[in-house]
Amino acid sequence: MHVNSALPDDDVTKLMNKTGESSIKDAISKAVYYYLNAKTN
Repeated sequence: MHVNSALPDDDVTKLMNKTGESSIKDAISKAVYYYLNAKTN
């Protein structure tokens, strides 16, 4: 699946730091996966 979204650079940087990922794609993927799992548990 391909998703486009506009996020402020500052938010992306914070997300990358929080998830420990070095790429935007991986940081967003990890955050979404975490969110979906937290909501279903």
